[in-house]
Amino acid sequence: MPINPSSNLVIKNAGAARNQALRSALALGAACGLRLNLRDIAGDDPRGGPGLGPGHLTAAAAAAKVCGGAFKGGIGVAEMEFLPGEPQTGEYAFDVALHQRSAAPLAWVLETVLPALARAGGQSQLMLQGGTHVLGGASSQYISRVLAPAWGLMGVRSSYTEIVPGFHPEGGGEAEVTVAGQGHLDSLQAEKGFDALMVGVDVVICGLPVHLAEQALEGAVGRLELHGFKPQDSLRRPKSAGRGLALTVWAHDARGLGVGFSQVGRRGGQPRALGLETAESLVSFLHTGAGLPGDLAAILAAPLACARGTSRLSLDRITPALRAALRVVESALPGSARLVERPGGGLAELTLNGADWDLPAR
Repeated sequence: MPINPSSNLVIKNAGAARNQALRSALALGAACGLRLNLRDIAGDDPRGGPGLGPGHLTAAAAAAKVCGGAFKGGIGVAEMEFLPGEPQTGEYAFDVALHQRSAAPLAWVLETVLPALARAGGQSQLMLQGGTHVLGGASSQYISRVLAPAWGLMGVRSSYTEIVPGFHPEGGGEAEVTVAGQGHLDSLQAEKGFDALMVGVDVVICGLPVHLAEQALEGAVGRLELHGFKPQDSLRRPKSAGRGLALTVWAHDARGLGVGFSQVGRRGGQPRALGLETAESLVSFLHTGAGLPGDLAAILAAPLACARGTSRLSLDRITPALRAALRVVESALPGSARLVERPGGGLAELTLNGADWDLPAR
């Protein structure tokens, strides 16, 4: 039965797992009308000190905008108050560098607004600016190949189009996203081991010799073929003011559910080794017999918490990001999440009872 959430939720250590707790809380707050008091917020840079960074400032502003709410917080401030309204469709534009130069992942913004837009019903358009291929956030290919299919199985139709790629440190990437919600979210089932029907490799390179991308692609494809897969492959060299190399290895099952692993090339790194390592991450996951990777479950935890029905997932491991996201879910809805690690470590089982929260009366 739908319930009304608590009117005020205090989240300590919101900066956990590079602010995964913060993003999960904002997603729940905007979608379900939760008033939030967020403390111990961390900077965008994992090596930075405490205090809100421009990327998460934009995520908070976006969450408030799509639900007609407000927030109190600023750059360098370690606490935030989030005051929700009611989710509403519309045309929105958000830039992570609006208040300060930043290459923060634009995926952080999408992650926080998706549940609210889904619950608003109807169609919304987003123009996002920020990092599309940077450390700490989902790449464009990961969004298209992994997140969008998962959201689709939860009843949210979305399309993601990268207009301009943005690499660290310049950022400046642009993407257009369409989100069509049905007014609620559905639960997700991924108990059985992931059965890869289709496997692929996507490589993007800008401002660097194309042979580096070819080496990365050859490394990934060669490793996947060694394990018996026949991957699709894609190499793009779009125009961009930035410089960088990024690679995503992904797989889809018969339902279209996706899993994937992404890496960004680093100065002095070996592209072939980058491809080998990323492909091996996918192969290693498939060999675990899990339904989803732990870090993907961390991103999905907030929308699943306000979905209809019970989601059941088997996971390859319990990651810091997953623990941070579930701590927020449990604070908002005690007893809704049950995470059990199998004896001897390894696989974990997550059961998440979605509340399908009613929005509080205003």
